[in-house]
Amino acid sequence: MSRSPRSSETTPLSDFHSQPLDERIRLSYATLERLRRPNGGYIASPYSADDGSGDAYNVFWIRDIMFATYANEYLGCFDRMVESFRLVLDIFKRFHLRIIRASIVKPNILSQRGLFMPARVHPTTLETITDDWGHHQMDVFGLFMYKTGDLIRKGYGFRFTTEDFTLISHIRNYIFNMGFEPDFGMWEEGPEEHSSSYGAVLGGLMMWYDQGYYDYKYKQKTDIGTLVPVSERMIADGQRALLGLLPRESASRPYDMAQLSLIWPYSIVDYATKLAILESVEKNLVGVLGVRRYPQDVYCGKGTVPHEGETAEWPLGLAWLSICYSKLAEYDQDFDAVRHPVYLDWDQRVHYFSLAVKYFMQLEAAMTPEGWVPEMYVGDQVGHNTPLAWAQSFHIISGQMLLNLSYKHPEHFQLPASLHRRTGH
Repeated sequence: MSRSPRSSETTPLSDFHSQPLDERIRLSYATLERLRRPNGGYIASPYSADDGSGDAYNVFWIRDIMFATYANEYLGCFDRMVESFRLVLDIFKRFHLRIIRASIVKPNILSQRGLFMPARVHPTTLETITDDWGHHQMDVFGLFMYKTGDLIRKGYGFRFTTEDFTLISHIRNYIFNMGFEPDFGMWEEGPEEHSSSYGAVLGGLMMWYDQGYYDYKYKQKTDIGTLVPVSERMIADGQRALLGLLPRESASRPYDMAQLSLIWPYSIVDYATKLAILESVEKNLVGVLGVRRYPQDVYCGKGTVPHEGETAEWPLGLAWLSICYSKLAEYDQDFDAVRHPVYLDWDQRVHYFSLAVKYFMQLEAAMTPEGWVPEMYVGDQVGHNTPLAWAQSFHIISGQMLLNLSYKHPEHFQLPASLHRRTGH
């Protein structure tokens, strides 16, 4: 069984920024572990709204659980990651009838919200908390399909049963019935067509589609297409829908931080589109303390008061940019729009690595003295959802990716001394 990094008992949390990089990653993981529950889920943040204001975040968002546990893979704790995905399966099982019904007859996205799979549930009972807002978020299903297939192809298929595959096949049907239509997207706003949702769903289908799209990621081929078959028609519909939206996120948003998911984890767009997404985000959304979700975003959480023209900046986005550039640096080739290889020389890859370092250092400068990643900053005001579980996970992933690349190619990817040990905050 994979072992978790040791606890933070020996190092004061206030000493976070003076520690070497590998120790900062360990301390960040200890923070993430405090948000993990015995059933394998992660509460989104410790904020409980006990004062009666705001919206409680010490609950389970299904998307947040999957992205929060992603850090375990990069630290070699696969058993803990599988445990989290088994919990997500259990949540889906509680709402299996909704999934079956919606895969046959589409509920009305505005007037029949109680017929959709809920986006968040109680952390103990796993029951829905409310059906009052936009639960219909297809990227949740895409991420689940993508990563479940990935875990099976990495050798964890023995952890899934025939009953599980029946449920996954019903999720596939749910996706096929309504996967490439308007939803509420990653930020729970809409309904609109979102390229980030379409890309997530297409990535999930591609993982199970037995045509070798993701084979480059695996040392050996594992045929999972016979367990939950995906038709060529599903793939063609998804590709047509995604290309019809790109490079925009939606009709109302020319670009959006959520589009970074098209680069990582899904790598579902070609090399030129990846660069175009990164350029749009960097040029239009990057701030000092984080990345704005999209232009004119008005959400600023509880207790923060924006000045005129001020928009919340999410440190999560800095980690995400670092991860995306690390992925570009990792391989010596990508692909173009017709799946022909695009070769990357060392100068290009070193450039991408340096950008990954840049955004990681900017991320750590935005973390609290305790090493927590806030949900957002509004000016210099820290959002109340601090730490935010999936943002904490992305800090771990981005840092570990830099370490891995520097260990694998030390002659090309060299971490600056100032990153190894930060001397100030």
